[in-house]
Amino acid sequence: MEKMRVSEYRKIAKERLRGQWGLNAGIFFLSSLLTMAVNRVTGVVNSGSIQTIMSFVITTFVLFGFTYAMYYVGLFVTRGGRADIAQLFVVFQGKYYVPLLIINVIGSIIQYVLGLVIFIPLLLQGGLGFYISLVLGTGAVNYSMVDRFASAGFVLLFLITVILYAIVSSIVSGLFRFAAYLKFDYPELSAMDCIKKAWDLIKDRWGQYILLQLSFIGWYLLGILLFVIPVLWAVAYANVANAAFYDQALQEKIDVKGTI
Repeated sequence: MEKMRVSEYRKIAKERLRGQWGLNAGIFFLSSLLTMAVNRVTGVVNSGSIQTIMSFVITTFVLFGFTYAMYYVGLFVTRGGRADIAQLFVVFQGKYYVPLLIINVIGSIIQYVLGLVIFIPLLLQGGLGFYISLVLGTGAVNYSMVDRFASAGFVLLFLITVILYAIVSSIVSGLFRFAAYLKFDYPELSAMDCIKKAWDLIKDRWGQYILLQLSFIGWYLLGILLFVIPVLWAVAYANVANAAFYDQALQEKIDVKGTI
């Protein structure tokens, strides 16, 4: 079966958002306000260590719910529904909260570990440059040459590392976004089953998924240039397009296997 093009997912998103662009952007804005308001709770604590712990707990157990709720909104709109502000709290329902919390924690751990592994060469390069300058530097000219070499190598490695991390981060976030979609569609599935089935859905679509994310960069940049507010519309657009991407992958899987 021929896969849909990236432009077709964006076209679906535009069609589904007709008449509710502002509503979806507004819901995302409200989600951001709620996130900031909840984060302010940590500001009442003077102790830095306690504040850090509180911030971690709030982010892990509360704030993730608003992010995952936006996934739900995108999926609902993709299937012809009209977004509702009440959907911002859908994750905190009993049938969703604990499994989605587990999915979020696992995803966060994997993202942190992969980030650490990816950035290790960058850390080693910084240390190596310092070591070379100490061991091989015998005069002003040699120090200058070593410094230029180390700096150029470090900058190049930094750029490569950042690009690699962006790609890996996009892949990981896509996998766990799919897992959340599956939990919304099939509440009876466990968190681990959602992750496994999400992998099965997205494993042959990584390239296209990354291209879909890259296709919105221009929209984000335009929104920033126009004083940030239009970014809300870009986020709503990307949110529904990503849900359409998942919906198509799910339908194709069902068509082939008769089940997920």
